[in-house]
Amino acid sequence: MTAASDAERARSFQRSLAERLSTCVEPFAWGTAFLDDRHPLRYDSNVLWVGPSADRCDATRLAAEADRILGGAGLGHREILVERERDGERLTAGLRALGYERDDCEVMALRREPDRTRDLSAVVEVDADEMVLAAREGYRRAPGTETEEVARALAEHKRALAEVGARFFAVRAGGRVASTGDLYVHDGVAQIEDVQTLEEHRGRGMASAIVLRAAAEARALGCDLVFLVADAQDWPRTLYARLGFDGIDRFHVFIRRPDARIGSEGGPALPRAGDSSA
Repeated sequence: MTAASDAERARSFQRSLAERLSTCVEPFAWGTAFLDDRHPLRYDSNVLWVGPSADRCDATRLAAEADRILGGAGLGHREILVERERDGERLTAGLRALGYERDDCEVMALRREPDRTRDLSAVVEVDADEMVLAAREGYRRAPGTETEEVARALAEHKRALAEVGARFFAVRAGGRVASTGDLYVHDGVAQIEDVQTLEEHRGRGMASAIVLRAAAEARALGCDLVFLVADAQDWPRTLYARLGFDGIDRFHVFIRRPDARIGSEGGPALPRAGDSSA
């Protein structure tokens, strides 16, 4: 497979997963809105996904659609995922002027062997109940998601993921879960997502072991494309490269928080659950 075709397969996988997790799917002029009224506090569950027709829209009209659809659903935040990097670059100045912040996301596919072997023996598969408890602790400590209400809301989304076949992996330390990660598989494609390690346990290779265990499980199921999404500016991207992942695509996510001011870039674009803390 070429990088271009794998990038499109990864996009299709993400769109399909978003649709399966949504309680409402609404097409609009430049893409599709995915909404989940079970998880209103989870930004990534309530998002406008803008496809290749983005070259026919501008920031003002796109933001108006976000207000119409997300605002019409009673949501305080606005999130717009722009699939093509060049469209995101073109729309950035206009959306920032309207109070949006931009996250740069890199799609990385498993292409090579890791730079060295890791011990995977400590990685165990856990059920949704244990994953919810572990995720709640991780989100409670994350910047922008410290409130119990938000941490609980993000963690409960794991149950929705389990309903569409997600699997969860963990490493325990001192009798408690210290590191976790998700695996989603569908039609020969797998995504590793939401890798998190509690701060006091970082630097011990737990996240690396979880990523490699999840990748091995995906390969065993016949997946020829295994990918993850990393923050293009954050350090875990370097870790994933050492584990054999190469960049194949980039996209932008624009978020306006409920308290954002027009013309201001504001603060952290959270709560979200897609960023990995290895």
